[in-house]
Amino acid sequence: MNIMTYFEKLVEDLSSKPHHIVSKRPAVFYLISKEDGIISGINEVEMFLNLFDMNITFRKHKENGQHMKRGDIICSLQGEEHSLYHALDVVKFILGKMSGIASMLQYYQNKLGQARIADLGLYSPGFEAIERVAFKDGGAEALSYYLIDETMVDLSESLKDAVEKAKYVSDTIVALEVTDIAKFYDAMETSAEILIIKYFNDEAIRRAILDNRGQKILVVGGLILPNRLDIITSYQFDYLYSTLFNQAARIYDFALKVGI
Repeated sequence: MNIMTYFEKLVEDLSSKPHHIVSKRPAVFYLISKEDGIISGINEVEMFLNLFDMNITFRKHKENGQHMKRGDIICSLQGEEHSLYHALDVVKFILGKMSGIASMLQYYQNKLGQARIADLGLYSPGFEAIERVAFKDGGAEALSYYLIDETMVDLSESLKDAVEKAKYVSDTIVALEVTDIAKFYDAMETSAEILIIKYFNDEAIRRAILDNRGQKILVVGGLILPNRLDIITSYQFDYLYSTLFNQAARIYDFALKVGI
């Protein structure tokens, strides 16, 4: 689902809901950050409002990818009270969800040192359009590849067979998911350019990195909790990806100040 289709669906859903009893007086809504983080969703909110009500004037006080501090004015919306109020929850959700993801990515990236956060394109169903932007705003590097996930591996005769089939149908580089250290050494013998190691404990990650010796692009993936970062970042590898980024990132909240 592209981002315009996503917003069109949001507008359609809003249009089917009854308006609250709020006047049509002109007003200004200021959205203010409640905590430090990375802002994401500013441009997307503007796109949504242009579809929802062209009479709402939207002003940016921050840009996507910028740092925000507690108390910063993020954006302002000027229009009729009833229209602003009707759109408010969606606006706060877009900003909150996207900023939550971007801020978590930035937190991880600041801990990593030389390794980079990878955007593997593994977005939540229905939220692909906004999560893609949030990953970018959080500093993730998008990797282009043909993915052989663990299910495709199970459906193949061997790792080598899975990679050969992928090379036959795709001209892009191949990424292979590896779920245990024993399979890692078999994966090293394939022609896959990227290995995504998942569910490895810290010692298995260390062994994989040492034995790889730079031969493959290594992505440390799976459920990487913040308390593991101090150990993992002492190793030298290429990329990190955690399922927490889009599945467990908090939805940031923003305070509202009403002006006239």
